[in-house]
Amino acid sequence: MKSLRLLTFALTAVFVGALAPACDAASKAPPAQKGGWSTSEAPSDPGDPAYAAFEAGNYNEAHRLASAAAQRGEAQANTLLGELYEQGLGVHQDLKKAAEWFTKGAVAGDMHGQFRLGVMLAEGRGLKKDRRKAADFFEAAAQQGHTLAAYNLAQVYVEGFARPQDMGRAAYWLAIAAEKDHAQAAYDLATLLRHGDGIQKDEAKAAQFMAKAADMGNVEAQVEYAIMLGNGKGVPKDEAGAVKLLRIAAERGNPIAQNRLARAYSAGFGVGKDRIAASKWHLLARAAGQSDFRMDLFVMSLKPDERKKAEAEAQAWREEAAATVR
Repeated sequence: MKSLRLLTFALTAVFVGALAPACDAASKAPPAQKGGWSTSEAPSDPGDPAYAAFEAGNYNEAHRLASAAAQRGEAQANTLLGELYEQGLGVHQDLKKAAEWFTKGAVAGDMHGQFRLGVMLAEGRGLKKDRRKAADFFEAAAQQGHTLAAYNLAQVYVEGFARPQDMGRAAYWLAIAAEKDHAQAAYDLATLLRHGDGIQKDEAKAAQFMAKAADMGNVEAQVEYAIMLGNGKGVPKDEAGAVKLLRIAAERGNPIAQNRLARAYSAGFGVGKDRIAASKWHLLARAAGQSDFRMDLFVMSLKPDERKKAEAEAQAWREEAAATVR
């Protein structure tokens, strides 16, 4: 999403010193995904024999069953055939044919066909790029309850290319997607509500949707909601809860969370003071590009044996993280 103006906090609580500097870096509205579009969601009817064959990896059988179903006029079968041709599963990959089948599914009213055609139009894959038409198909699918179509339609209104920019409409569709457990939509909506950019500012609702996104595992939301908890913005102040979320995000490798967690340990905000833990997390955050002169000075104040232990713990964390990725 386009950058929104940043919130400024005029708070005196001591927790602000440990957490607030992360706000500028973490609370900017996120950019649209590469290409601007999400591209997957469950089929219309998971009990359909053709889709069952597809899910089982029996692509030739899926093609046979879907072809027969399409001849019988079953809308979702057209969409499945489009999927097979787009990915080259059981058939030679052919984006033009994929677009033709998605078009048939879309015209027949299948929301997944409408969505997938919208994606191909937005990206110019298999047919000429046309973002205005893409937006129309996203809206048609979103009106039927397609979560990703609703999210992509919100992006359309944020970008202001295919349709005039309208943050109110963007917020509406983000709310639809968020209520259907789209984590990024919940985070984006929370960011809009915090800033009040084009919609009524509402810290309480912002906290509600930020918490939802955090619960669903959105790491940026975990950092942001931790800041909101620590500062008592839109939600009762909870320093211990803030540190708990920061630790989750820090363990996932988020450098902002690592930096804020280091500050929390150094000052004893929401957690007992721990010079080694504070230094460990600062070393990890700094290695990831998150600079903090105050914490640099803190680490410099360590005794040689403390510094050695902090460095060893940071290295152990890196090795464990690398092993997990492998």
